[in-house]
Amino acid sequence: MWNNERKKDLPLLTIIVEEFGENTKGQRIDQFLASRSDMPSRSQIKRYCEESRVSLNGRIAKISDRVMPGDQILVRLPQSPEISLEPRAVDLKIFHEDEDLVVLYKPRSLSMHPGSSRSDETTLVHALLHHFQTLSDFGGLFRPGIVHRLDKNTEGIVVVAKNNWTHERLAQQFSERKVIRRYWALCWGKPPEVMEIDLPIGRHRVDRKKMAIDARGRTSQSVFRRLQFFKEDYSWMECQLRTGRTHQIRVHAQARGFPLLADPVYGLKSAELKRRLEGFDSKKEEALRGLVGQALVAFELGFTHPRTQDEIYFRSEAPRWLQILTSE
Repeated sequence: MWNNERKKDLPLLTIIVEEFGENTKGQRIDQFLASRSDMPSRSQIKRYCEESRVSLNGRIAKISDRVMPGDQILVRLPQSPEISLEPRAVDLKIFHEDEDLVVLYKPRSLSMHPGSSRSDETTLVHALLHHFQTLSDFGGLFRPGIVHRLDKNTEGIVVVAKNNWTHERLAQQFSERKVIRRYWALCWGKPPEVMEIDLPIGRHRVDRKKMAIDARGRTSQSVFRRLQFFKEDYSWMECQLRTGRTHQIRVHAQARGFPLLADPVYGLKSAELKRRLEGFDSKKEEALRGLVGQALVAFELGFTHPRTQDEIYFRSEAPRWLQILTSE
């Protein structure tokens, strides 16, 4: 469990291998780790294995080892002394707090945890250290409390673990797809009333910061339901995740030809965006131009409380920009 005495410990990341598609079943451990957004390049992972930093099911892993669903991988990450994890004051909207967990609203423009390329960036982890005395360290030294993730510019509800016992049981619910996660999104065009998407997602083969539809990727399933269509040629969608891949909603929406509004990575090109904005009134145009990142909100989260076994659900109100863009 995280506390101030743990800061000099060697970072340890625990990964439980989830069910994945047949094309990647039995995948080499270096390939599997390199496909994850929280891991470095495959060459760096190879070096980790050579330095005995990676273990598979309790033994030191070899590059040639293959992983299967249910396997446990431990990665001892090199120290990153430039990353500072001191508490920083950030206002957080808290829906629920008890001895085991916290449910809160992650603001837009706030990363979940520190990244190597932005060593001094304030993140949700810094805010958690300011607000709470104890947090789990099951996910690694630099991710105290973090059970699951939202993109930096996706706002919404997340659950945070205060101890490893809770973290492990919440992570298992996510792995077994027992957690209810619903999002609001604004997509260009008019998708079908119900759009079920089952397309594998993997890291982009050229740009490692992006994800893409890839037959060798991990099973990825989303359900989109159209709530409302607007004359400016965009739709308000409710999205439910059956799996939780990086950028899943954004990649699936783009793959079907309905990219999210304001998405800087998977969205419309600037010339096309400029043309479409000509049909917006001034209030909607101002709301869209003022939006930092994709038009996406994690508005609902439901899970079983590990200790009480109660099924609990949390739902947020639509943020102001969404209220404006969904008004007639």
